[in-house]
Amino acid sequence: MRRFALLSLLLACADSYAATLNIISADSRADAPLGVSVSGMRPTDVVELRLAMRDSKGTNWRSNAVYRAGLEGRVDPSTTAAEAGSYTGVDQTGLFWSMKPDGPGRPSPFPIKRRDGDLRFEPAIFTLEMVIEGNVAQTVELRRWIDGEEVSAFTVESPGLVANIYAPRGVLTDGRRHPVVITLGGSEGGIESANMYAAWLASHGFLAMSVAYYRMPGLPKDLVRVPIDPVSVAVDWLQEQRYVDASGIGVLGGSWGGTIAMAAASHDQRLRAVVSIVGSPAPFRGIRRDIAPADFRAVDEPGLTLKSKDLPFLPYMEDSRWLDEEDATAQLALKSAMLPIENINGPLMLVAAGDDQLGLSGEMAAVASRYLADHHREKSDEIVYFSDAGHLISLFWQPTTYRHDLGPHLKVGGTPEGYARADREGGAAVIRFLRAALKSDRDSLPSSK
Repeated sequence: MRRFALLSLLLACADSYAATLNIISADSRADAPLGVSVSGMRPTDVVELRLAMRDSKGTNWRSNAVYRAGLEGRVDPSTTAAEAGSYTGVDQTGLFWSMKPDGPGRPSPFPIKRRDGDLRFEPAIFTLEMVIEGNVAQTVELRRWIDGEEVSAFTVESPGLVANIYAPRGVLTDGRRHPVVITLGGSEGGIESANMYAAWLASHGFLAMSVAYYRMPGLPKDLVRVPIDPVSVAVDWLQEQRYVDASGIGVLGGSWGGTIAMAAASHDQRLRAVVSIVGSPAPFRGIRRDIAPADFRAVDEPGLTLKSKDLPFLPYMEDSRWLDEEDATAQLALKSAMLPIENINGPLMLVAAGDDQLGLSGEMAAVASRYLADHHREKSDEIVYFSDAGHLISLFWQPTTYRHDLGPHLKVGGTPEGYARADREGGAAVIRFLRAALKSDRDSLPSSK
């Protein structure tokens, strides 16, 4: 990204006072503050900010907020309360999460598009308007990057691997060995979610490797008896690279990818840190795909295998009470299906949602906590819990107003405000955890160009 720049846009107003819209940079990471303030106002006067974007389906999303200047004649959305608009109160992510569509809504509308002929991502384009007394005084285009121009990417060519590398500038050629994080997507399959995790990590200074495990050429079509072995194959490959610190390899996954991350690290001591985002320490049943109307159908077959052997799984139990120690049937099933996460050779972070109606990540995080306590594990494990979020926690700041709405066949839970807090705080917690766990002293890449 380009070097930090301060753009001051001087606006002449009809009633003889001037307001200045201050923008730290037109380019920023997708999880960075907006970096906007208004100065030069009369104390107690009001200004409206409007934010808009177009999702990948062509639908426009919009938000707005009205702020009142303080005694110094300044408004900063990160510290100034919105008095009216699509959200109220002090919330530096408010203009993002409160956006609503002009047409049909989508759970995660952040526009995702690859650069032409490239593994990296195009920036999402947002339009910011400053409105004074009902008139649009200035319009500014903002670009929000998942990765940025400081990140490079290439495809790994190795038998048994469908994988890509995302690297901060200089990491591949500076002669040093660096920690690396393997990334895994969820039950949607393919590699795009893993790519986004890896690109996001690279924007924060981490070397990252996205790995696919199903729904790609040469990989299983359904999430039934899917080998977790590709994670260890990825570790084999990484250990041979001159730029990789073999003692600093971690793994991060979302949803089923989080479960696979825990499963792989439970059996491979070379993995030194694990992040599971709404994953379960006990695998659920397998999933058949391409079945109408929901495209997902759970089946009483194992979802995962290791070295061609089935991994145990939780059977379907109506009204199951996994935390109720007096429910003998549930506790027996849980004991059989639990991954040996006490064997993970490094700290474990669980990002969990209390209203997760799809993956029960909040309840399963409590199960994991109890299990690890019973095994007297002495690692710096951490649970980051968001009580009113659901299954679709994102690492990017984006609209959450339709995040809970995945249609009539899949209930994911959560509230717009709950998801907003999880998006805002979850990613920052993950970066902090991985820096400590993998002993990475590399600074985050600049948040602006």
